Amino acid sequence: MRRIAILAEGSLEWHYGKTAVGVIRYAPDTTVAVIDSTRAGQDVAHALGAPVGEGIPVVRDIHEALHYEPDTLLIGIAPRGGALPDSWRWQLLAAIEQKLTIISGLHMFLSEDPELSAAAAQHGVTIWDVRRPPDKKRVAEFRPHREGSHTILFVGSDCGAGKMTAALELDRLAQSRGLSSSFVATGQTGIMISGQGLPVDRIIVDFVAGLVEEMVLDVSDRHDWVFVEGQGALNHPGYSPVTLGLIHGSAPDAMIFCHKAGAMTIEGYPHCPLPMLNRLIAINEEAISWIRPERSCKVVGITLMTSHLTEEEAYEAIRQVQNETGLPTTDVIRFGAAPLMDALNQHFS
Repeated sequence: MRRIAILAEGSLEWHYGKTAVGVIRYAPDTTVAVIDSTRAGQDVAHALGAPVGEGIPVVRDIHEALHYEPDTLLIGIAPRGGALPDSWRWQLLAAIEQKLTIISGLHMFLSEDPELSAAAAQHGVTIWDVRRPPDKKRVAEFRPHREGSHTILFVGSDCGAGKMTAALELDRLAQSRGLSSSFVATGQTGIMISGQGLPVDRIIVDFVAGLVEEMVLDVSDRHDWVFVEGQGALNHPGYSPVTLGLIHGSAPDAMIFCHKAGAMTIEGYPHCPLPMLNRLIAINEEAISWIRPERSCKVVGITLMTSHLTEEEAYEAIRQVQNETGLPTTDVIRFGAAPLMDALNQHFS
């Protein structure tokens, strides 16, 4: 078990700090401190305004974090473009001097940075670039999954819509019900949590579907329920290719749709409005039918992110979405994943 300090300077919030939040909430490792000088002196729960990371201190810099005896420094942001902020470099060098392992999910590989790699070599430090893709190249073969297994893909209206969270919560619930299930990580945070998976947004596009297919075939041979973490969104102007590769590679038997309550545009694209939910659901279902017209794949439930709403507002948002789509809807964090697991069981019965 690692003792992790998370570097999330200026970004300890729900969207750009989603890596930090995900690791705190789900990783088996212990988070001992979060570095964010703009929120120093609080604990994580107070900084987020939610019951996540109670008692974990938010500190000013790596020197303060070292008082809590971490053995690992983890980069806790998911910035657009995946670069390391220049102002963070000194903190990584200080961590390396103290022999902390470095874990990074950035697109920039820290192990290839001359200054950081030289420091790591000098101090005997390991740098784990989580987004480093496998060397293997594989084109999808369109092979069927094991009969009796159920592959569930989590799709959504945008990045940061709760796809990983929903997949992890359903996997937890399935296992608590005695079912044979597994979470399949496809992004940096999921890999940090589970210790395995594919960084699909770093794989050459020709091989995304093939490598995802291979991974899902392997997991579905060993488990009855396979919960595949989604990435991006088909309607996203920047990240739709990875979503399509995941859909065709995982060839799901059903999908769960993820959405932030009240969202009207793509995050960071104010001139890119979101279609109606039923249209968004339809395009994901249609994308499966392009390669498998003889067997449809349906969205069987919806999870909403409602952390920005009061409980009364959250219930109302869920009611509105259920009325609009006719599908079981919940916030898996606030109200639990049972409605979605029940819907999946009914769908396959």
